[in-house]
Amino acid sequence: MISQTWEKMKKSSRYMIVTGIVFLIISLPTFLDYNMFPTINSNIGPHQLSSWISFFFSFVGFVLLVVGFGEEDI
Repeated sequence: MISQTWEKMKKSSRYMIVTGIVFLIISLPTFLDYNMFPTINSNIGPHQLSSWISFFFSFVGFVLLVVGFGEEDI
């Protein structure tokens, strides 16, 4: 019973680590190349949209990595 719960927690933490790394990989091109998003209007340009998207993905990626590594006790 306890070993099954432990294995589920380890599998969940591994998925969190992998998902965090994927979010960080996704945030890198949006941070470097902000012209990949179209301009909505003259006030909100593509640089503002991509900076918020990359900030969101970076934040979520780092949080998932910290929580995942915290559960792994690394």
